[in-house]
Amino acid sequence: MKKNEIVSFEVALKKFLKDNKWSKKIKGYQIINNWENLAGKEISQSSQPIKIQDKCLFLAVKSNAWANELNLRKGELIRKINQEAGEEIIYNILFKVRHSLFKND
Repeated sequence: MKKNEIVSFEVALKKFLKDNKWSKKIKGYQIINNWENLAGKEISQSSQPIKIQDKCLFLAVKSNAWANELNLRKGELIRKINQEAGEEIIYNILFKVRHSLFKND
């Protein structure tokens, strides 16, 4: 984009977000906010994204059993997340057991 070139607001905003490296952060927030649709109902009822830092998703889980289950499915989850984002925003997932974040069954 040249200095005096007239461009649409959409193009200018995308360039601004890319130049300031905000695009990946926004995509990360979208993944966190859309967790149930992305992971599915069963997984989302037993897990909750905490944050994304340095391409690592920190995921709170209901129990050690869920941590083990999701660890086995880690590659599948990473592929789904990155596919949804349209680029690699997640390289790893770390699981933290946090019983208090989930309703008792």
